[in-house]
Amino acid sequence: MRAVDFEYDNIRLSDFGFIMCNFNYSTDVEVADAGVQLTFEKVSKRNGQTFSLINSSYEDGLQTTFDICKNPDEFDDLEITDDEFLEISRWLNRKEFLQVYFIYDDIDKETRYYCGTFTFQKIMISEKLYGLQLTLITDKPFAYGEKIIYHENISDITKPFRLYDFSNIVRSFAPNIKIICSESGNLTIKNELLNSTMTFNNCTKGEIITVDGDAEIINSSLNAHDIWNDFNYEFLKIGNTFIDRFNTITVSLPCTLEIEYYPIIQDSP
Repeated sequence: MRAVDFEYDNIRLSDFGFIMCNFNYSTDVEVADAGVQLTFEKVSKRNGQTFSLINSSYEDGLQTTFDICKNPDEFDDLEITDDEFLEISRWLNRKEFLQVYFIYDDIDKETRYYCGTFTFQKIMISEKLYGLQLTLITDKPFAYGEKIIYHENISDITKPFRLYDFSNIVRSFAPNIKIICSESGNLTIKNELLNSTMTFNNCTKGEIITVDGDAEIINSSLNAHDIWNDFNYEFLKIGNTFIDRFNTITVSLPCTLEIEYYPIIQDSP
């Protein structure tokens, strides 16, 4: 199973007539990184006989390096022209992190998205340009799976619904949420698993409240509703613990909830 193509900002490498390749055939051994490693901060106790963990963090985003060249099935001359180089470099070398995912020869491989940008070096043979060595630099120490969307029309507030977090690391986070209020009043949304509660007071029937969990932004469809003044400043968290992935969600008012997020996959490209 290997990557044969990749898509960056909705454009594929194969759209340029290029393929992923390897210009170095000096070894048959490949060392595959399993992801960015954690750094642990510890303090010594009992004269160095034991250590207590006080903090842990990721040092950097994921990074991987690979080569590209022109597809010999599409070109007779594999030398990269100046125009082709400028076109490829304009596409890849951005001053922003954009979505990228790899396409594998195993069609059953799970899709994993990264958010990153590229640097590159020229691969010269006899002073002619035949390839580029790309380095993908991502903004996070993990990948994302396919977007998950939960849509629940809640008319009976005595019946909670359960949301499953597919992430393969233990975490909690604030997802994006769209709320359509079916009745007026004070709305409370609680996740029993993480004991996380989000409250909006003075809601109106038909009002639409949107929550951008990552950016921590909330908006109401009603200009007359000072939504920030009626907010408890706690963004609803979902996620998983080591023993439980099911988030039990309860609400205090009938409403329609649309919750979306990308599960996290701790793996390198």
